[in-house]
Amino acid sequence: MAEPVIREVKPEDVEAACDIAAAAWEPVFASFRQMMGDELFGIACRDWRGQKAQQVREACQAAGGAMVGVAELAGRVVGFVTFYANEESRIGEISNNAVHPQFQGRGIAPKMYGHVFARLRELGMLYVKVCTGGDPAHAPARRAYEKAGFSTRLPGLEYYRKL
Repeated sequence: MAEPVIREVKPEDVEAACDIAAAAWEPVFASFRQMMGDELFGIACRDWRGQKAQQVREACQAAGGAMVGVAELAGRVVGFVTFYANEESRIGEISNNAVHPQFQGRGIAPKMYGHVFARLRELGMLYVKVCTGGDPAHAPARRAYEKAGFSTRLPGLEYYRKL
């Protein structure tokens, strides 16, 4: 198998990254629908694909302050990672990131995280953080982050109540 190349995003990569996000988050939002029920899901997550794509597009615009890397394999973009550097706190943050489901389990995510870690070190960051869900659908993401060396966790919950 060829090794993925991790590089900075190019304008022609943006829609591929949006497609990867939709494919990768599909099981997460299917799980949310099951946990939330159709009514609440329909309200809270009505256009999750469009919102996720917008987040990715905004990160890819230089004005947003994000840095974006992509994983390319045999000329195809198969993963992406958006990240930020906070010069004041010196804590970087990984935001939206995913590997297309067809290419998961091939060691691509660790290579993307290594790229991020190196870039954040160059920028003087002392720590990097990432947030993810505690639900079963996010278990693969949690495993990937732990494998990449993330170890300090803060619990979080999100509640909903019908009015």
